[in-house]
Amino acid sequence: MGRSFFSEIVRKTFHLSSLLIVVGYTLALTYFSDRIAILTITGLLLLFLEIEYIRIEHKPKFAEIFDRFFREHEKYNLSGSIFLVIACIICFAAFDYWIAVLALFMTVFGDLFSALIGRAFGKAKLYKNKTYIGTFAGLAANLITGLLLLSGFISIVAPMAFIATFTEVLTNKIDDNLTVPLFSGFVGQMLVFFFSLDLPDINFLDLFM
Repeated sequence: MGRSFFSEIVRKTFHLSSLLIVVGYTLALTYFSDRIAILTITGLLLLFLEIEYIRIEHKPKFAEIFDRFFREHEKYNLSGSIFLVIACIICFAAFDYWIAVLALFMTVFGDLFSALIGRAFGKAKLYKNKTYIGTFAGLAANLITGLLLLSGFISIVAPMAFIATFTEVLTNKIDDNLTVPLFSGFVGQMLVFFFSLDLPDINFLDLFM
């Protein structure tokens, strides 16, 4: 239990570092253009794919050190980081900026809290390996994240939070780093269109204030 929980903490810490993609995209978008920003993330995806190619196809000895931090199905297949970068590209290309950011933040923080709280305190199972307390922790994290980013848009935040949580619970064989941001982002974008909402302007400092 202890070793498994430690491995999960390391995984989620690495997961948090994926938020740097959002920061990098925002900088490129602010100082260059959306095309340059998307191209930058695409270049990152190609780099990750090359690393995964070496890890999976050639299996270098030094890579075995990190095996404990991969889930069983990831040891011989693409890891979740690849699907998260793909999700970043699709979200920023298809959705409004704040919808994409919110969908990606919910994916990271919702998964972080649901996994750690669920592993530490969860006993009663909700669905397969998902626990009730882990699921509620993920939902709370999604709602708080949404309110911090888009405090005046509860009509978007609440549905996206529930969809992100619901999708994370039901996703099993498909990587939730892909399904959660795409489903929640799509719902959020449809709500923006349906209610004709005007989202805030893009400001790099808004991500940190």
